[in-house]
Amino acid sequence: MRPFISHAEQGVEAYLNGKTEADNPHREGSVAHIQWLSGHLFQKVDSGDLNETDEDCARVYHGDTVIEARRTVSRLRLDLPDAASVADAIDLPVKEWDGKCFAVSVAALESGILDEFQEKHGTLFPAYGIYDGPLASGRRGMDRHGWLESVEGHVVDPTRWCFTDEYPHLWASTLDDYDLAGMRLRSAYRPANAPKPDGPPIPLGINDLRDLQAFDRVLGDNRVSRTGMITMNRLHWLLNSPLEKLGADAATFIRAADRLGMGGLIPVDTRLWLEFSQNGYDPEKLRAKRDVVPAPRPKTSARFSPYSL
Repeated sequence: MRPFISHAEQGVEAYLNGKTEADNPHREGSVAHIQWLSGHLFQKVDSGDLNETDEDCARVYHGDTVIEARRTVSRLRLDLPDAASVADAIDLPVKEWDGKCFAVSVAALESGILDEFQEKHGTLFPAYGIYDGPLASGRRGMDRHGWLESVEGHVVDPTRWCFTDEYPHLWASTLDDYDLAGMRLRSAYRPANAPKPDGPPIPLGINDLRDLQAFDRVLGDNRVSRTGMITMNRLHWLLNSPLEKLGADAATFIRAADRLGMGGLIPVDTRLWLEFSQNGYDPEKLRAKRDVVPAPRPKTSARFSPYSL
């Protein structure tokens, strides 16, 4: 599942929860796998649980993973096309990319110019949220932004250079500077724990105990599995939780909300990331789901956005 902070933080949490390197859930050699392992090893060294010899070995191993992570990111960047080639493919001059981050990302993906990159490094799909990386001014910001990312643990950002005031290029790296759906920002202003029930309970219409217990896991009690119902305020809190907290049951929660006619509570960024990461990016399928007949447009148009559907 897409991490809330980073794959390295997932590795740290895994160690604190008693998991070993064998529990790394990501494909070996991927950015996500290396970052998770790096976090796991860092916490192992920092924990003080090891004797002096094992700690030295773990430090060396951790150093190797850091170097391998840099090499992997370097390979990603070397395999990306240059900005001029992308501009030709999407028929939009680079000088007009500023302010069109999501449109450029989607157009580049649909143009086919990133197909070879995807064959090597994993399928990309559109993502939208907040850019939380370095700025030319040196200050952190909270800029709405669109980019491409992969379940392999990396992003491809065609317009990051607009923030850093560098020569135009496509950027590839880890997820750390990219806050999908603004989850990190929103979490700073929402309760960490689920609220107490407030208002009339709503029957979920779910008979499978495992699905009801999935609600319990996120909400932190057994009210849902005991009653089969949930209040509106708790459902809203759950649906706006980070994907990492929703975990493998995220699709279950979304289906339940849609069935109740409350799909509007789901952040569109969350819904689309789940759709893309599980089923691949398919704009025609998205249009069909919404019964939208699109106006004729060139295949490589830089104006298409599924968020406008």
